[in-house]
Amino acid sequence: MSAKEFFDRYGISLAVLGVLALVVVLLPGNADDRSVEAGLGSSDFSADPNADPFAAGDPALDVETGVDGQPVDDGSGGDTGSTGGSADTGSTGGQTGGQTGGSSGGNTGGGPATNPNQPTGGAAVQFGTGPNCRPDGRQKGISAYMPPCVAWNGTDNGGTTSRGVTKDTITIVRYLPQLDEGTRAILRGADLSDSPEAIKDAYSKLFRYSNLHYETYGREVKFVDVAASGASENEEAMRSDALKIVNDIKPFAVIEGDSAAPMPTVLIRELALRNMLCLCGTSGTSAFYTELPPVLFSSLPTADEYAAHIAEYVGKKLKGKNAQFAGDEFNPTQGYNGTPRKYGLIYLNGARGKVEPEGERARKAFVREFAKYGIEFTEQVGYLYDPGRNAQDVTSIIAKMRGSGVTTIVPVWDPLYPILITNEASNQQYFPEWLIVGTGLSDTTAAGRLYDQKQWQHAFGISPLWVTWATVPASPGAREYKHGRKAGESGDGGILINIYRARIETLFRGIHMAGPNLTTDAYIRGQFNYPPTGGSPGIPLFFMTRQFPTEYKDFTEVWYDEAGQGPDERGKQGPGRILKANGGKRYQIGQWTGDPSRAFDPNGTVHVSDNPAGGTHPPHEQDGHTHPDSQKCLSCK
Repeated sequence: MSAKEFFDRYGISLAVLGVLALVVVLLPGNADDRSVEAGLGSSDFSADPNADPFAAGDPALDVETGVDGQPVDDGSGGDTGSTGGSADTGSTGGQTGGQTGGSSGGNTGGGPATNPNQPTGGAAVQFGTGPNCRPDGRQKGISAYMPPCVAWNGTDNGGTTSRGVTKDTITIVRYLPQLDEGTRAILRGADLSDSPEAIKDAYSKLFRYSNLHYETYGREVKFVDVAASGASENEEAMRSDALKIVNDIKPFAVIEGDSAAPMPTVLIRELALRNMLCLCGTSGTSAFYTELPPVLFSSLPTADEYAAHIAEYVGKKLKGKNAQFAGDEFNPTQGYNGTPRKYGLIYLNGARGKVEPEGERARKAFVREFAKYGIEFTEQVGYLYDPGRNAQDVTSIIAKMRGSGVTTIVPVWDPLYPILITNEASNQQYFPEWLIVGTGLSDTTAAGRLYDQKQWQHAFGISPLWVTWATVPASPGAREYKHGRKAGESGDGGILINIYRARIETLFRGIHMAGPNLTTDAYIRGQFNYPPTGGSPGIPLFFMTRQFPTEYKDFTEVWYDEAGQGPDERGKQGPGRILKANGGKRYQIGQWTGDPSRAFDPNGTVHVSDNPAGGTHPPHEQDGHTHPDSQKCLSCK
């Protein structure tokens, strides 16, 4: 079945494929330093797929945060919860390099530290001070996640310090997977994608903005486009592309170039085994990251973190209680409202006839985490993503859940199949509770509006997403795009501008934190040394560890209001919306309370806001200042 045939058959269903682009930001045992150096072809990164990544009690997940969401300054001399490497050695579990980003945004005790990277000529750097500091001790810029500001004498950056790095430039590959024109046209028609030209324009403006606001130590960061030589399912083509990138182009890093066509796992793995930094991938398991060199970084939580959060939420708030939010009003004979909850797991297990090992790893993570609270799944059903397959698969999923008396479904899925699955549930007169886990865009208004509304009005759970903006021009992506334009240029960056910026922000933050002597090792330590930042309704808590090299570290309680009106994440007005309970209050693993769920309680909920509690991205460009068109980077001569 072609894309057009599928679209004709299922109508709006295919449009949700475009929402895949939103997944990037609305949206995956430490290896020792040897892993960074070994890289090429090394196979010494064998994580146990059955291991519990939380068993060791990763201290990075125990960061205390103050009322403003920032790490607490306890005056202990700079230790901010052992989230990264030592400022002197780069080992995990030490002080966070730079010792910045405390409750006031400045030093967390002990003053700024000297960066360990000492390029030839002794050009030292010092975090927490410098010519481009804003009052909170961060680099001047639009994002609340700007790294600690830095002082650098600017006399020597070490020149050619690494693959893809010279004294003047840093080369990045923007990888472009194949996306057939029919699908692209459908996505654009549904306002769920931008043209290739618009996407490249957005990347160009965002790169310019970032070059002028992050410290790149006298180097301009440039990207070159590499188009896929074959379909993402063609493993031979993906391996060939990896070799071309590493051996022929030799960039410093690779970044996803079109969010509507994510980079396939096989390509990501091949790049990582060759020690190539990659800002790519979405919500893999912790084992996927730790079995490879520590060169992969992403935004949304790992599958293990999704599992741990939803299991804790269920274990503390729902366990042993009746399924009071099920849809008995549509089928009174099912009687779920007065029945103790029985849980079922639906999970994505691969695509187009091929089982993906990560799907099985994710399933085991959810089973493991729920078992910690004494909860077993009555039914577990995996499915393969394939829009051309017979609808019998979807029918079977619902029949199994309904036949086993499952009252509460835990779905770990892609953005498309929920449309088919929820429609089929209504066809079978089955109206359970749907637990929002946060995967597959199930926690977004844009996707929720496409699901069967009789079903989704019984959806509630958790989300790593923040209280999104009420007006897109107030969003960081739109502001950064506009601020990155040269004199006389126009444009708004496209409807997915906030998706494109996510990978770019992560890329530049690591370069900034690495210091002037830029190497793969320095970049890795820079990412892990970035101090925990955020924790408020509008600014989620961000930091990375070897075990969990993804940014989001806290979640909030959500529920779907099918009758409510308002904008979705793209600013599109309409009925149906995701509401965040309790003002959008956020919780780290271990912080969920045993208080009753606030699902479907309108009191204290928040939908969107340009000024949410705890603040949002700070002012920067409002004074009207501009940057010279000829300037290539903040410290370029």
